[in-house]
Amino acid sequence: MPVSVADLLAEPKLQLRALTSHCHQPDRQIGWVATTELPDPLPFLRAGELVMTTGMLARDDAEWRRLVRGLAELPVAGVCFGTGLVHQEVPPTVVRAAEQAGLALLGSPVEVPFVQISHWVADQIFAERYDTVRTVVALQDQLVQELLSGGGLPGLLRRVHRQLGAGAVAVVEPDGRVLATHPARTRWNRADEGGRPPVAAAAYLPIAVDGVPVAWLCTQRATPRQDVLSFAANILGLEVARHQAVLTGRRELLGQVLEDVLHRTISESDARRRLAAHGLTLDGACAVVVARVGGGPDRLRKLPWTLGPLLERTGDRLPTALIDDTAMVVVPEGTDAMAGARTVAAHLSALDPQVRVGVSEARRGVSGLRMGYFEARQAAQAGPGVHRAVPLSITGLLLGNLDLPLRELGHTVLAPLLQHDEAHHAELVATLRSYLAHDCAPAATATDLVLHRNSLRYRLQLIERLTGRDLDRLADRTELWLALMALDGGPTSAPRED
Repeated sequence: MPVSVADLLAEPKLQLRALTSHCHQPDRQIGWVATTELPDPLPFLRAGELVMTTGMLARDDAEWRRLVRGLAELPVAGVCFGTGLVHQEVPPTVVRAAEQAGLALLGSPVEVPFVQISHWVADQIFAERYDTVRTVVALQDQLVQELLSGGGLPGLLRRVHRQLGAGAVAVVEPDGRVLATHPARTRWNRADEGGRPPVAAAAYLPIAVDGVPVAWLCTQRATPRQDVLSFAANILGLEVARHQAVLTGRRELLGQVLEDVLHRTISESDARRRLAAHGLTLDGACAVVVARVGGGPDRLRKLPWTLGPLLERTGDRLPTALIDDTAMVVVPEGTDAMAGARTVAAHLSALDPQVRVGVSEARRGVSGLRMGYFEARQAAQAGPGVHRAVPLSITGLLLGNLDLPLRELGHTVLAPLLQHDEAHHAELVATLRSYLAHDCAPAATATDLVLHRNSLRYRLQLIERLTGRDLDRLADRTELWLALMALDGGPTSAPRED
């Protein structure tokens, strides 16, 4: 308990006397001690301090009353007036003014020096703070042990609920899904205000990983133990980050094996052996799901896609690998690949709302796995959402080959057109794309571009002159078409959506 003026009076060694009726009020708590003999000490004092003085400076009654009112308005915890040096008794004017102002006034005999009172108050304050720190550390230790001892998230919430006394507690994902709550049958209503968790909560703190909020720790009622709530949110964030790092390591290891498979740097028998170590036997036909997110590969590795498996200490339900900015999921025979793809898309939408997901056909063996990856990767290029792949074309396979710098080559071939378009605000690249898409038919191209045929003829001649290609030669047309496909990042054939 904090030290109070009443505690001072109850200590016999200090020999203090209560001079006003306000000395025994329980709210007279002492934050620190200040000794002063200044003419105007008010600018140097803080609320809650015990002010000690001998009244060394001579003051008339009006000055004493003005000082007492100022001390009461601050307000200080009380005034300890030392007698026996300057004043044999506390001036009656001071006593009356203190009583009227509501100020706790104590008398201190000369036999007890102020330093003794200061030491006693300091000892009590530090003892109280030490007890508080010890209590907080003990509570924090209990929370950590609860989380790590096997109780997991339910055990932690049970402990937090007991310590806070703030009603039900819950961990809620950003989309409003309640991952866990205690008591278990608590119903959480949706919240209406922005900037709050998606459920109605009186107290809440974000659970963050790498500085990014990934969930909310909520209580139904306000709590004075914000320190406990804050620590629980912090250790939950650390726990999520720790398991995320472990899970990312597993995904990276499988990704390294799959990269070797995709690049054909290992034999088929070695590929089967290494994939089997990760739970991939390839005995049946497997589909491949490829998901790509924006913002760089680090987002896939550091931030959790979903909290449930991490807080429950489980891994990926399906074999999942990380390859650059791509998540690759292998879906075994008998499992709905499209349902799995939609689940992946829902999870990764927390990292990137524009996540692109492609789903391949199911195939057998190492070669089928390799083909499925490029097929799903081509489908993912169709745009945000989940897309089922069409049969992989030779063009799509070329553009999906990780070893070929096709995009760079495409940019090199089309560089003169790109530079001309930028310098003159022209549309040579768009004209070439439309011309090739309409099988080099001038009439259809002119209609598509809303362009006069003479203007189209001029643009085509300019394209030939700038690129050094002849649009009447099949080889040159093919090269320019591949360059456009590579520049766009994939073929124009649209995968069908589910």
